[in-house]
Amino acid sequence: MAEEACPGSDAERSLASDSLLRPTFTLEQIRTFLIVASREHITQAARVLGLSQPAVTQQMQLLERALGVPLLTRSGRGVRLTGAGGEIAGACLVVMRALENLESTVRSIRELDGGELTMGASQIAASYYLSPALAAFSATYPAVAVDLAVAPSRTVCEQVSAGALEFGLVDGPLPKRKLDCARVASDEVVLAVHPDHSLAAQEHVSPENLTGSSYLTCEGGGVSTAVAARLLGPAFREVPKVRLANLEAVRQMLLATPSFIAAVPRIAISADLDTGTLVTVGRRPVIRPVFAIRRRGEAQSPAAQAFWAVLASSLGTGASRAATLLANAGDSS
Repeated sequence: MAEEACPGSDAERSLASDSLLRPTFTLEQIRTFLIVASREHITQAARVLGLSQPAVTQQMQLLERALGVPLLTRSGRGVRLTGAGGEIAGACLVVMRALENLESTVRSIRELDGGELTMGASQIAASYYLSPALAAFSATYPAVAVDLAVAPSRTVCEQVSAGALEFGLVDGPLPKRKLDCARVASDEVVLAVHPDHSLAAQEHVSPENLTGSSYLTCEGGGVSTAVAARLLGPAFREVPKVRLANLEAVRQMLLATPSFIAAVPRIAISADLDTGTLVTVGRRPVIRPVFAIRRRGEAQSPAAQAFWAVLASSLGTGASRAATLLANAGDSS
């Protein structure tokens, strides 16, 4: 009966091969050789390695014997590479770089089997854009704990820039800080009122038709003063302000009475707009970008790198788009 073919790819079959080279030298001999080559001095290399001079000399003799070629030649009080030694030193560097990559890969795998991801999000981003990514990330990496801080966008940007947080998801515009950012969604802000509000039948917002109304805003998130002023126009300066604890409190107050008006993300009241329990009024909505942000020029933990990719995929932007970093976040302000 014919022998069955070995399953798997060529790479898998090569990994299972019994013909892999068994070197006649050690990694410690290679490391010692590279230190000697860089210092061109046995005594200095011994000092760096924490070995005696005879021990370093012996390591070099054993390596030369194993390879069958001279690597070093005397030069005054020091040594220099032979022609063969120079070529072999280059090959040894490749070996050591490969080992460094192996250690990095193992460390990444090990850290994703535990550890913690520290991140921040604005109230809007945390409430309406983050949950699909967090669910997907936790399902893929259940051993990684996620520590999420919900704060205003500016605060999250400051903490990511300072290194207190690894990652952030915020609504723009962004402050002028050295951050890498990728736009992952767009947030539409509208003016909303109770359907019995006098503005419900009006096309334009003015101080006159806001008589008896108060503008609702909330602590630690929601819509910035600049966005609200764009939507309300001159009326924003004159309308009384009522500050609430959070965006849900704003929504409940709008639903309860026709005495209030608020600038809110459409996504937060989409069900109310569909049922007619709230209506939009006034000018065209303001579109705000939602950014994923991280500290510029700093190596990310494996967990942060994994979350960046998961976020891009879960929000439908494509991993390649989020992996391609956009311009300085400060340019978006």
